[in-house]
Amino acid sequence: YYGIKFPFTHNNDDGLFLDLNERVSDKVASEILHVLLTPVRTRIRKPDFGTNLAKYIFDPNDGLTWDGVRNEAISAVNRYVRNVNLTDIQVIANEDDHHVFLDLKYSVQNGNSTENNELGVKLI
Repeated sequence: YYGIKFPFTHNNDDGLFLDLNERVSDKVASEILHVLLTPVRTRIRKPDFGTNLAKYIFDPNDGLTWDGVRNEAISAVNRYVRNVNLTDIQVIANEDDHHVFLDLKYSVQNGNSTENNELGVKLI
């Protein structure tokens, strides 16, 4: 196993308290979600861990705000998630229901091989 699955889930079949990641790529996706969805100053021994993405909730839904969201995500992932190379981050706004999504494309170094992955995160 490769660490606790995030967001937390519990499957009664295996007898574990929380579900664990079974692949390195799942572990990395959990780590990315964990750092992006954790507000800064909420972890006791790591007050810098996380992002300030919540501050963008009431900002205009425009390119300037999207650049701030993109830069915040890049900075946090590069700082706290090892063995990840972000290749592309898109901020996608759905005008119909006013939701904002992050679409992250990244590669994971696992030994001598590199695996390309994609992760979608709903921010608001």
